Amino acid sequence: MRTGFRPLRRIGAALALAGALALLPACQPQQPSGSGDEASSTAPTDEEREAQMAAQQLAALGGPANAETQALYQGDFQASGSLDANGEGAWELRLLNDYAQLSRPGLGEDGGVPGPRDFHEKGMRVVAGPLTITIQAQTCPISNGQNFDYTAHVLFEGVDYEGCARRGVSEGDSSTWASVLPDLIPAIDACLARASAKPARVTIASALDEGQVSVRLREADGDRRECIVTADGATVSAYESLSDVDRRNGESDPEFQRGGSAPAARHCQAVTEAKSASGASLGWLISRSC
Repeated sequence: MRTGFRPLRRIGAALALAGALALLPACQPQQPSGSGDEASSTAPTDEEREAQMAAQQLAALGGPANAETQALYQGDFQASGSLDANGEGAWELRLLNDYAQLSRPGLGEDGGVPGPRDFHEKGMRVVAGPLTITIQAQTCPISNGQNFDYTAHVLFEGVDYEGCARRGVSEGDSSTWASVLPDLIPAIDACLARASAKPARVTIASALDEGQVSVRLREADGDRRECIVTADGATVSAYESLSDVDRRNGESDPEFQRGGSAPAARHCQAVTEAKSASGASLGWLISRSC
């Protein structure tokens, strides 16, 4: 009996040992991921993101253009866009034969001398300093039920500014922060409610990153404030005093006064009514006239 038992006991022990060895790899600590994995999770830079968008836009333009198509993209162009879903603010582009300029109210101007225009069957692209500009002959709806004949994309600092364009440049037309006033009203109203000396006027407002809006006010007693608020006006995160020397490009031209009767225009001022897209009165714009 004991002679027959020992082989079975040895077999059982061997099987147990084999099972334990089979489990060893699963119990070993995992090796840290290599630098390649870490690099792949790093967010792309502005330059990388812009290069990818530029390549996609170029591919969408198709093959070479014939003479008739090239004629559609000769001369000067003017393009503009308003506050978009990503929180990017108003902008205006002027594309001339010898210079291109991107203007963003409150953020300044950027541009450069355009290179040769690259004509394709579905549009034209040109690089002007830090700007990569794409124009396409497509109907583009603007406010009040009107349309422009072209669409425009301007790549700058990793952002794709998209809007409508038309041929020719009007020197009298200039984009200001108030060009997207209806989109900013919820944020403006939330900030105006914080003013202690009323009526307060908005001197400039513009979209920031991550759905935030900056609204600068001049209260009735002359104190200037900056209000940081969500675009829907739900949350005001800051309401702080500003120094007299802290002024942004385009500030106070125009100023905006919400609702009520028209304010008296002082010397070198013009007062016009601001309206929503539906024609409802929003308040009054006070701009420089001389």
